[in-house]
Amino acid sequence: MVKKKNSSKQDAISALILTVAVIIIANVLAAFFYMRFDLTGEKRYSLAPPTVKLIEKLEDEVTIKIYLAGDLPSGFKRLEGSTRDLMNNLRAYGGKNIQFEFSDPLEGKTEKEKKEIYEDLSKKGLSPTNLMTKDKNESTQRIIFPGALVTYGGTTLPVQLLENQIGFSPEEVLNNSVIQLEYKFANAIKKLTQYRAPRIVFLQGHGELNRLELADIHNTLISYKYEVQALEIDSAYSIPSKFDLAIIAKPRKAFDERTKYKIDQYLMRGGKLLWLIDATTADMDSLKQNLTGQFVLDNQLNLDDQLFKYGVRINTDLVMDINLCGSIPLVIGRMGNAPQTQMFPWYYFPYLISDNNHAINRNLDPVAAKFASTIDTVRNPGVRKTILLHTTNNSKALLTPARLNFNILADKPDPKYFNQQALPVAALLEGEFQSVFTNRVSPSFLAIGDSVKELKFMEKSKPSKMIVIADGDVMRNDIRTDGTAYPLGYQPYTQQTLSNKDFILNCIEYLSDEDGLLETRNKEVKLRLLDATKVNEDKVFWQVMNIVVPIAIISLLSAGFTYYRRKKYAS
Repeated sequence: MVKKKNSSKQDAISALILTVAVIIIANVLAAFFYMRFDLTGEKRYSLAPPTVKLIEKLEDEVTIKIYLAGDLPSGFKRLEGSTRDLMNNLRAYGGKNIQFEFSDPLEGKTEKEKKEIYEDLSKKGLSPTNLMTKDKNESTQRIIFPGALVTYGGTTLPVQLLENQIGFSPEEVLNNSVIQLEYKFANAIKKLTQYRAPRIVFLQGHGELNRLELADIHNTLISYKYEVQALEIDSAYSIPSKFDLAIIAKPRKAFDERTKYKIDQYLMRGGKLLWLIDATTADMDSLKQNLTGQFVLDNQLNLDDQLFKYGVRINTDLVMDINLCGSIPLVIGRMGNAPQTQMFPWYYFPYLISDNNHAINRNLDPVAAKFASTIDTVRNPGVRKTILLHTTNNSKALLTPARLNFNILADKPDPKYFNQQALPVAALLEGEFQSVFTNRVSPSFLAIGDSVKELKFMEKSKPSKMIVIADGDVMRNDIRTDGTAYPLGYQPYTQQTLSNKDFILNCIEYLSDEDGLLETRNKEVKLRLLDATKVNEDKVFWQVMNIVVPIAIISLLSAGFTYYRRKKYAS
């Protein structure tokens, strides 16, 4: 018996020593090898590879101040919790280089101090949200700033945590906000840490949009750490390869072959292109000035062969959409000397939607267009095409030449004449493009080009990409009467702000970014909502099931176990 007890004691000590040794070894290995397991089907707690790469390359400390704390409704609590989870994920890869804090900037402040904080945060780029909370007896209203300030190397960028989306329920808006968190923070950190700003060039010389018409997107790009320049293409011998992206924004004059060659060879050398092209001469100012309407013709820009060779064709037609479009004011009469106006839907101003099929267009509101045309993709081996924007299912393409006037608004449109579905207006092309000038360049020019690197003719491009939008107004901001620019996407007549700016910024970032950070916008988190009506009806039942029933079961088991022990040992 003594030997048996000693053996059992030794076995217990050995097991204890072995357990302690395994724990110590596991902790030592964990210090050198980092691993996390995300068991969710959507990988909602995993960072995308571009984000991990960005965070691991940090050379200095990134400080993130998040103004989302305190007494918040459940939806904002979820946003706060998701933001905290993301910060912990970033810190797991970035270590001490990621420092963050959550705070309520208005807590304990006087009204005067709150007003100063409002102004300060607004100047730094954060937008306030009017939050209303309802209790049983009363409802309270207060201002919060659901955003963050990211600082690196003495420079700070704002991050707006809450999406602003029209037509989505509050639950969907919060869900989309959670989805975009990783991209927003990673993009801000990238902008602050990049060794050089992406270089964007707006090509000029053919009646493109002027500086005032591009004011909002131009200023936004500069604030987002882009280097923006303009280039008179006719006076330059080429488009320098130092530019990451060239933008052709609503040209109104025809391109000659020499200019087309410069654009073509820029693409062949790996440059990226963003085309915003009006295929017709339709114009609202001309329409208003002519009582009989405007006779719309094809816009002769001499780009058809070039775009066709790359894989897309812009049709000479006008898109009409009776389901989703902008509105314009028209005078319907006079009362005394004052004109009476009324808002009418203007079917030639379609609001374009997407299939959420790419990082560029995911979770965006509609994009406002004016006199847009349709595009067709052309069979082109080696080039992948993705439709980014299209109309709704109640659309029509009006072929030109055609006469436009306001008489179309006199009667309600017949849906049977607007039965074309999802007419494409914007497309992304990716791959290796063939030069439109193959077998068209003279031997003497080729001999000159061989001696100059920037002029050396290339028949096939390096892997590249371009976006073609069949409406130049997608990038144009409206102008106030005092000569200042409205925000891009803002509709003065309806006072709505659509997603033109977000869409254009996504296009520019996708085309100019080689790290693929925009792909983090493809993350999808499914919204699993409870049936609110059923919850209210069965509220008491489920409260009893979740609180009373478990306690009752444990009590019964405890009583049964006690009775069993008493009966067993009493006998």
